[in-house]
Amino acid sequence: MEPSTHLCSPMPASIAILCSVALSVSGCGPKAPVTKETTAAPETEPVEAPVEPAEPTEPSPTRRPAPESGPTSNLAFPKVTQNQLRSGLEVNVAQWSTLPLVYAQVTVRSGAETNPEDKPGLARLVADMMPEGIAGMSSSKLAEAVEGLGADLWVDADEENLHIGIRALAEHLDTALQLLADVTIRPIFRAPELDKYKTREYNRLTLQQQQPQFLARRAFQKALYGDHPYGTIETTRKVVKDLERRDLLIWHRRHVVPNNAFLVVVGDVDPAHVNEVASNVFGDWEPREVAEPKYAPPPEHSRRQVIIVDRPGSVQSVIRIGNLAIERASDAYIPLTVINQVLGGSASSRLFMDLREKRSLTYGAYSFVQERSQIGAFAAGAAVRTEVTAEALDAFFEHLDRVRTEPPSQEEFDNAKHYIRDRFPIQIDTPRKILSLMTEARTYGLPNNYWESFRQQVGGTSMQAAQTAAQRYIRPGEATIVIVGDATEIKEAARKWGDVTITDIDGKVTGDLPMVQ
Repeated sequence: MEPSTHLCSPMPASIAILCSVALSVSGCGPKAPVTKETTAAPETEPVEAPVEPAEPTEPSPTRRPAPESGPTSNLAFPKVTQNQLRSGLEVNVAQWSTLPLVYAQVTVRSGAETNPEDKPGLARLVADMMPEGIAGMSSSKLAEAVEGLGADLWVDADEENLHIGIRALAEHLDTALQLLADVTIRPIFRAPELDKYKTREYNRLTLQQQQPQFLARRAFQKALYGDHPYGTIETTRKVVKDLERRDLLIWHRRHVVPNNAFLVVVGDVDPAHVNEVASNVFGDWEPREVAEPKYAPPPEHSRRQVIIVDRPGSVQSVIRIGNLAIERASDAYIPLTVINQVLGGSASSRLFMDLREKRSLTYGAYSFVQERSQIGAFAAGAAVRTEVTAEALDAFFEHLDRVRTEPPSQEEFDNAKHYIRDRFPIQIDTPRKILSLMTEARTYGLPNNYWESFRQQVGGTSMQAAQTAAQRYIRPGEATIVIVGDATEIKEAARKWGDVTITDIDGKVTGDLPMVQ
């Protein structure tokens, strides 16, 4: 809301005179100045105004420097107990007694990499339909049961896993785990619910085609990974249109088995009781052999490539630049995370401070490292005004080159480590966050003490290790560059960085331009 201005508007002369008289009579307001008659001095002899004595001023307060930070205290990650049920289901439990809550999640070690070639996105479609009814309970009845507990239920899938989770009061642990087991093991995929879901999903995909951030991510992953499962991030409208109940049932039967899954429980619970309840509710879950998925490796990239996803008339360019980089379990992942923090990990990093604060090209510019069991990507990106696309590309590559060839200052490097290390406490301040980190450790095969020692690992990262990680895993010379925007306006600027391929929003190639040498 704009500030009010009427108090500063000039008053009519009559009202001003009345106000002045009233204030004088009341003894309030400024006193009328007392003047003496004087003879005007000749214009040739200017009279200097008398110097008024300076009013005494109070001394400025003494500013004290902020106290220095004390030593980092040891923050204990909750102790995790592990047990394996006879079916092969691994149970991981951590006690967190600050609030009377419990979070539980089953993670199935199958995700997008198991999708049939002709049905991209099938794992996520299965995930979306799993809470839409179970054996003996319709979708609405299941929703009522969850709501009756004051609970939350979620199911989702990513490139490598399917997750089924529930949050409830700790006193409802037994019932919550029973519901979790039912949704995991006994989804029914009823045809009427599937028909309604297909309509919603088809409409969602249609709208998604208009979102430039989605288009950039889809084109980037496809260009980097090719036919590898990581290269496909979404299903298609044709797959949704042709989807049948049997497709969901077959995928579920092949992959959702106890020897291909693990359970994580965090909250105000007793581990022994959790294992007892888990044995009961998951007791009839039959193990089966799960076939290893087979797919092509990601393509090799030896030079830069530029892909422009044409959106005629767009006033912005969404830029994403990156390369295949590192597996999550690699020993170099933490050093790479530290140097990425220097480059673009937050609003205090180089990319943000330059492209936003100094050059005013964007609202935010960042970089990140993907977490994947196999090779994840390093990427940097921003959304900029169309007319400054060329300047933004120059700025990105300036920083990508610099972070490889020029070590950061000691202060900058220490600040990066402090940022990662000192924000860790807020990453474990709720049971949901602890559950996420425990799931991450089990998914990527990290050591059992990984999170207990995480801050020490970050603090112990050397400048040399971080610089080596930058040189090895940030490779602008072979980067994939995706720009979603008006091709007519930006294609010439893009040719500076590599051969250009122009596509429409559906990925169909509409033009090619060679790199300007």
